[in-house]
Amino acid sequence: MKLQLLEYIDQNLPEGFTPYSIYQIFVCNQEVGRLTFREGTLEEHYYDGHIGYHIEEEYRGHHYAYQACLLLQQHLQFHQVILTCDPQNLASLRTIQKLGARYLETKTIPSSQRRFFTKDEKEKMIFIWEI
Repeated sequence: MKLQLLEYIDQNLPEGFTPYSIYQIFVCNQEVGRLTFREGTLEEHYYDGHIGYHIEEEYRGHHYAYQACLLLQQHLQFHQVILTCDPQNLASLRTIQKLGARYLETKTIPSSQRRFFTKDEKEKMIFIWEI
C-alpha cells in the first residue's frame, strides 16, 4: 500500500476551512480510496476531525483506511489529532478503535458548525489519536 499526494489546498479557502492535503490510497497500483488530512488545532477540527477517509465500496473490508492512517503518520508533524465519526458508521468506528484512539465524547454538532456537514449528520463521536 502507498499514499500519494494528489493535492495540497491552502489558497482561497472558504471561511472556517484550514489547509488540507488529499492523498490517493493505492494497493498494487490500484486506487482504492482517498484520505484527507486537515491542518489546524484540535479545537478547529473537533467536529470534523483532522483525518477523513473514503474507501471505494468494492475494496472495503480489507482495513485499508486503517493502513492508510498508519502510513499518514510518516507525513505528519502532529502529535495528536482528532478523529470523528457518525455513531452509525460502524466501519469508521472500528478503524478509529483499531488505531487506538481514545474516546472523548459524543456531541451534537453545534449550529455554528452546521455549514460543514450534510443535513443528515447530527452528532459526532469524538476521539483523540496520540501519534
